[in-house]
Amino acid sequence: MSDAQRFFTGDASGVMDWLRESGAQRVRVQFADLAGISRGKSVSLPHFERVVGHGLPFTAAILAVDVETNVVPGTPYAESTGFADLVARPDLSTLRLLRHEAGAALVLCDLVWPDGRPVMSDPRTVLRRAIDDLAELGLAAQAAPELEFYILDGEYGLIGEGVQAYSMQRRHVFLEEEQALLDAVSAHGEVECSSHEYGPGQYEVTVRYGDALPMADFGQLFRWTMKEAAVSMGRRVTFMAKPYDHLSGSSCHVHLSMRDRDGGNAFAAPRGPYGLSETCQHFMGGALAHMDELAAIYLPNANSYRRIVPGAFAPFSRAWGVDNRTAAIRVINESPESTRTEFRYCGGDVNLYLAFAALLAAGADGIRNRIDPGPPAKGNLDEQDVERLPREWDKALDAFERSEWVKSALGEEFARTYVLVKRYELDLARRGVSAQERGRYVELL
Repeated sequence: MSDAQRFFTGDASGVMDWLRESGAQRVRVQFADLAGISRGKSVSLPHFERVVGHGLPFTAAILAVDVETNVVPGTPYAESTGFADLVARPDLSTLRLLRHEAGAALVLCDLVWPDGRPVMSDPRTVLRRAIDDLAELGLAAQAAPELEFYILDGEYGLIGEGVQAYSMQRRHVFLEEEQALLDAVSAHGEVECSSHEYGPGQYEVTVRYGDALPMADFGQLFRWTMKEAAVSMGRRVTFMAKPYDHLSGSSCHVHLSMRDRDGGNAFAAPRGPYGLSETCQHFMGGALAHMDELAAIYLPNANSYRRIVPGAFAPFSRAWGVDNRTAAIRVINESPESTRTEFRYCGGDVNLYLAFAALLAAGADGIRNRIDPGPPAKGNLDEQDVERLPREWDKALDAFERSEWVKSALGEEFARTYVLVKRYELDLARRGVSAQERGRYVELL
């Protein structure tokens, strides 16, 4: 079976015939929670026919949980509803056959209430809102995540030692694992490049760009397919932003450009300054202007902030630059066709639906209000007196919660729910005592 045949391209009337002819025995019905964790159920083929027409119920409280599935009080989705159901409605344009799970197909869902109203904290719905907002400006986002992760042993320990970057020899040591994992994720889209990153067993994968929603879907499925496929070979994969204090963190850079109504690259202007259009400059102006308010999305966990340190290629300066990896936004403009921005602030743990939504909403605001991003920064910004972005979780959450613009752009219901869940996690993080902290102080204090 070719890769193209693994994707369903029809409508509801032909879906069951396609599944039977493809040899599928069950369908994984999935969606992402606020943390980007895949939730769902495996459905038998006979039952899936009903799911196509009616959706699949889940307790709405699944959007009110932290990473460990503790139900956070005070949201519109748990005790306030009597722990009622929402409905996962399959988006058949996402239906595909899996490569790492024999006999299984997978479909992603939009979350709605039983009466059909969208659930406003569904990450896919939040992103759709931002995409629709851009469409009013005559623009469509083209995006691609650049994904970094560690391959670990079965006990979440390192599988190598020493540091390298782009080492083909080091990559070859774990070639079997790399190829098996990339084969599994090829069920979801086109992988362009893979390379050994800096840390032992750390890798980076770049993928072919596409429309924002399918690319967020791809990033979501890439992450959880990697994690599942690794288990079958006695390995583990982590996208933690900073899994080891003495090694490099894992990022998720977001490459992004815009198509105008004629299909051209709206960020490119060969005769403009730096080859950039006013649309691109204003987009960057909005993205930079709202970064404090949105940092809690770009850096969503306590561990996310461990990665933001000087000299680690993890920018924390509110600036843009042409091919400057120390700026929060790096412009890549080697040709008009490929002119794009690379947003470098996010860690590997980011929820891509929410990160895309935040970036697109901020950029759209910049375009509407013609926000000037200022001149491009030059040199190593980690060592310059440049305005810094949030590096502490509580301050990021404060800025997110205070922002009336966030509530307007991303939705008040989502913003309120997100803050409640993340403050709950922050409180747990503050109460915890790490092994490193105990080792440092237990004897001498």
